[in-house]
Amino acid sequence: MRPAHIVINTFGSLGDLFPFLSIGCALHARGHRVTVATHAVHREAIEQAGLRFADASGIPLPENFSEFTERVFDPVRGPRLLIRDVAAADVRVSYERLQVICQDADVLITSTLAFAGHILGETLSAAGRLDWVSVVLAPCSFLSIHEPPIVGMKWVDTLTRGPLRGKRLLDYLTWLRVRNWTGPVRAFRRQLGLRGESTLGNPLQRGQHSPDCALALFSPRLGSAQADWPSHVRITGFAHYAQPGAKMDAGLEAFLRAGTSPLVFSLGSTAVHIGADFLRESIKACEQLGRRAVLFTGSPEVRAQLPASLPAFVHAVEYAPHAAVFPHAAAIIHHGGIGTSTEALRAGRPMLVVPHGFDQFDNAERLKRLGVAHAIASHDYRCETVLPLLQDLLDDPGYAQRAWRCAETVRAEHGERVAADLIEANLRKRL
Repeated sequence: MRPAHIVINTFGSLGDLFPFLSIGCALHARGHRVTVATHAVHREAIEQAGLRFADASGIPLPENFSEFTERVFDPVRGPRLLIRDVAAADVRVSYERLQVICQDADVLITSTLAFAGHILGETLSAAGRLDWVSVVLAPCSFLSIHEPPIVGMKWVDTLTRGPLRGKRLLDYLTWLRVRNWTGPVRAFRRQLGLRGESTLGNPLQRGQHSPDCALALFSPRLGSAQADWPSHVRITGFAHYAQPGAKMDAGLEAFLRAGTSPLVFSLGSTAVHIGADFLRESIKACEQLGRRAVLFTGSPEVRAQLPASLPAFVHAVEYAPHAAVFPHAAAIIHHGGIGTSTEALRAGRPMLVVPHGFDQFDNAERLKRLGVAHAIASHDYRCETVLPLLQDLLDDPGYAQRAWRCAETVRAEHGERVAADLIEANLRKRL
């Protein structure tokens, strides 16, 4: 088929970006021109992937990452801040910029919080101007009453078992919370002369899914289709992104070669900014266990909050590719972001999941069901509380055996190829 111009519009952290880069690289390798339209903070990563970057956001970088991250992960106010005051508030500027970027586009691919992309996808695909492909990265994004999302509040999670209770939770989320959070999107749609909500529904529920091509970019190990999912959704499997030229530094390589497999501690690219206490408690736990440790600090500011001279059994790095480090771990302790969770699955190592917010609680529960992980809330993460959990993961060979079986499946999935095939098949119908 003739080369097409494919625009990817995504919003979020590196964990939200990398799967789209994987799809973009697969499409680029097939001769298509790929533009990734997102926040300017991701320019370098996109250009390193060999794809074209376009700034599609008017959101300024926070002046204080630690303060912003702490507010985002507040269990009560955090989701509203991220969805209403950041993603939804950016819809006008993002729409204006994305409209220009999509002038000659053949395909528009959108993520869950890409609200401007949803509007353009809906209107331009209806006019026959382009194909709209929607993507979700985590199972809980479908908000099924048959499998209500785990939200990290015990009383809510206990009350919402089963379809009837699940429906009550989703009704509450939709009308009292989510609908309010997406108010700026509805207001902007009306200014464009559209209905406040599309005929598909709320932009955080069915309104985010393309009626023609909706992809679930996660492993079938983590979630299967439910009766109330859109009928045309396809689960592609995990799209692993191999960062070009990404290597461990010499110091980390030497540390990994110098002794037994360490415990690896990572809070991804966002929660890490409030992770100093997590890392300090982790050092204590490793000392008690007599285990070596690799710490991902994320920034010089977080590293400065740790002891200037770390014990010999600890090696700290600001960043290293998870795919390169995780296979060396005895166990991986992480926040439960979908990207980190699947990379840990792919590495075949047991996990202790420390969810901080959003889909991380639900991802943690799914990893526990697979028998490869324990989980503990971030506010309960202390040396004395994690010691028995880590000891169990290390002493019981069942965790490692189940993790390895999962790894064999996940490594064979190649979701980026499946997604590229489906995108091209959908494109052929129009061209």
